[in-house]
Amino acid sequence: MQKKIIFNVDVFLIFIFLCSIFVLAALFWVIPDDMISKDENRSLQQFPKFSMEQFFSGKFTGKINKYYADQFPFRNFFVGAKVLFSCGFFINENKGALIARDGYLISRFDRYSEKSIAEKSFEELGGNLTFEENMANIKNNCGYINDFFENLNDLYPEIKTIFAVPPRKIDSMTNKLPLFFPVDRNEKYFVELNKYINMDIYCSLLDMMRSHNGEYIYYKTDHHWTSLGAFQAYCALGEKMGFEPLHKDDFLIETACDDFYGVTWSKAVAKWIKPDKIEYYRIGNEEDMFETKINPEANPVILNGFYDFGKLETRDKYSSFLGGINTHVSVGMKNVGERKKLMLVSDSFGLSLVPFLARHYDIEIIDMRFFNNNVYDFIKEYGITDVLILVNMENFSTQNNLVKLMR
Repeated sequence: MQKKIIFNVDVFLIFIFLCSIFVLAALFWVIPDDMISKDENRSLQQFPKFSMEQFFSGKFTGKINKYYADQFPFRNFFVGAKVLFSCGFFINENKGALIARDGYLISRFDRYSEKSIAEKSFEELGGNLTFEENMANIKNNCGYINDFFENLNDLYPEIKTIFAVPPRKIDSMTNKLPLFFPVDRNEKYFVELNKYINMDIYCSLLDMMRSHNGEYIYYKTDHHWTSLGAFQAYCALGEKMGFEPLHKDDFLIETACDDFYGVTWSKAVAKWIKPDKIEYYRIGNEEDMFETKINPEANPVILNGFYDFGKLETRDKYSSFLGGINTHVSVGMKNVGERKKLMLVSDSFGLSLVPFLARHYDIEIIDMRFFNNNVYDFIKEYGITDVLILVNMENFSTQNNLVKLMR
């Protein structure tokens, strides 16, 4: 009797297992393919087009494997369950994003390619650099900035030039990292920077940001600093740039949204992590006081104030600051006389800093990843009086777009 019961239990389990396989297989062909994963913020592999060339090169079977992985029924549920299960075994990481303390998700940068760019095939390009290549980029970019400062000083000695590097979240929020997490290599990024940059123009933000890392200075689900983090940077830049920062109490802090999920959340897919809130620091009726022109040279998009409120309805809510990443953006006061004119050479970290700097300057913002004109002609054309180069350490150590400063 006991054997019969055991046998029946075994048969039942096998039956359930086989049913699950057949049901999932049937659902795979019944459920329409998804084009994108909203959680991961990326496009999903579609069924590849067959060709003999793709088949014999192995690319077709590789795409088929990716197609099955991306279109598996209830994929989002299983991805989230996998991350939760891993955390149960103290594997607090997914796709290079650390699931850190107090609900923070922090991208890690201590994993490097074993091949240099010169050794990589075309298919391998776009991944991690070697540690040596990161250090070389820091050295080279420091050289471009130093030379730019010397050239500009010869041409326009009255122009003040300042350079600052917003630290990565892993550099500043060390109090949120898992216990015993290695930080030695991350520290070397700033050692290398301090070794090569001209200290006359450099404004270090690292120690200042670390001194505030008990506050909400970085989004928990994104790599950018929050408006509070940008405010702290604005205060630190004031002395170096020569302006008196406003006090925090001078601003009315407005919650623009409280459901922001950033790019780090899309990597980690830790579904239990709560969303961030985006705050605007405002004074009076800014829409009547300031104007933002996006790509002003031809058919500009004009915003009253600093914010594109429509972007709050999209996935990329951070782009509500000045309308997001663009080649050239002009920000200035309406109906006032001449003010000092700042050229801000920046990546996306500058977007949330501008609403503070605009209290003291009219600003021409250029992103060197996309800007291809002559910078010295630009300075002359727009009557620039001050220059701030602000590039996040992630971009500063992995890209060489600042070579365009040498034209």
